[in-house]
Amino acid sequence: MAKRGKHQAPEERKIIRLQDYRRGGVRPAAETPEQEEPQPSQEPPREEGEERPRATLEVEETEGEKKRRQQRKVPQAVYRVALILLALILVLALWLNRANLNPENLLNWAKLQLTGEEVGDGFPVNFTGSQVQSGNFTVYNGGPLALSDTTLNLFSASGAQELALRHSLHNPVLCQSGSRFLLYNNGSTGYMTLSGPGVSVQGAEERAILAGAIAQNGKFALGVQGADGASELHVYQSDPNLDGEGELQYQYLFAKDYITAVAFNYDGTFGAVATVHSQGGEMVSRLTVFDFNQPEPVATYETGNNLLLGVYWGENGTIYAVGDSALVRGDSGAYEFSEYSYQGRQLTAYRLSDSRAFLSLSAYEHAGPSTLLTFHGLGDPVAAELEDRIEAISVYGGAAGLLVDGQVVLVDYSSGTEMGRAQAGLDARGLALSSESEGYVLGASEIRKFQGS
Repeated sequence: MAKRGKHQAPEERKIIRLQDYRRGGVRPAAETPEQEEPQPSQEPPREEGEERPRATLEVEETEGEKKRRQQRKVPQAVYRVALILLALILVLALWLNRANLNPENLLNWAKLQLTGEEVGDGFPVNFTGSQVQSGNFTVYNGGPLALSDTTLNLFSASGAQELALRHSLHNPVLCQSGSRFLLYNNGSTGYMTLSGPGVSVQGAEERAILAGAIAQNGKFALGVQGADGASELHVYQSDPNLDGEGELQYQYLFAKDYITAVAFNYDGTFGAVATVHSQGGEMVSRLTVFDFNQPEPVATYETGNNLLLGVYWGENGTIYAVGDSALVRGDSGAYEFSEYSYQGRQLTAYRLSDSRAFLSLSAYEHAGPSTLLTFHGLGDPVAAELEDRIEAISVYGGAAGLLVDGQVVLVDYSSGTEMGRAQAGLDARGLALSSESEGYVLGASEIRKFQGS
């Protein structure tokens, strides 16, 4: 590049404005008519090698364009709020589904994403075995699970059979907590636990099993016949290093009580046991609370002429014990218990789930209208009146499914209002909801699917 002379004027920058094009003041060379004579340049002569001044195109925004551009900009605060809300939703979803966030369920989910859902022929489906008790019918991973007298049957939501595990328990009982299952032989010695569809522990007690329970971490408890005629509580931890056998962690001997029901708290560190004995010619039931880090019970409560059939330790800290004439409930913090009397009405069905107790009571022994009572904590129950006898209860979300005279009645248990109905069949004996509006019915020899409307 040639150097400027000592008195040479600095380089000028030629500015072409966009408005000049629009208004016709300056036109590009390509648009100059051929008939016009080119005007001689007014620029002073340049020395050889000197660069020509560069033209700069400046675009001036109008007020309307500037306003529209500013409106399109999203403030950073909006992005931050959106990210915070998304994180809160994710944390809430994980908390609500924490019971299902275990290695088995995560593995099943990953398998489903890779291979897709197995396609079945739909419902109804026949289960293996001659009969299934209503308490041995539930839902796992959206499909029905039924424990018959010979086989543990598991089907997918499309009716494909996913498991047919044979057993030798002549009087089997099924206990479930999340993806953990306990199967034991009521009145005999055999038992097994499953984590998802896989067997974790399999063994036998020395004496007959009276009751059992399992926690979500795999810990399980068995109430067994005592050596001296009463009963004993055995608490085991599933240990994969023991070649399929459970490790006995806690043992308690009752002097004169027979165990009728057992329950764990959420993590299996505490438990509640219902027992019964005779005192002065009268039946007396006792609810005993254990801290498994202490050798002796931390609390007891007695109820007269009230056989305790089931026990449940809710995540809200409420302990429920369902009797045949009254419901016992109390706070696990103070261990103060009270009774809700049925006032002579018959207990037709019950369900302990979602930190609640669901009871069906009827003034008649075999038929007639019934009332669904929903207990949450120590407050008054919510009542829903039915024209016929409730034979089975299942719960999902905010809905309770009731098996009533060959029909499924769906009820909002927080208000007691009816949500819908579906046909169940005259041979229906069990019910398991898979959502608030659909589920499965256990028939005499088959499992059917229903959709409420």
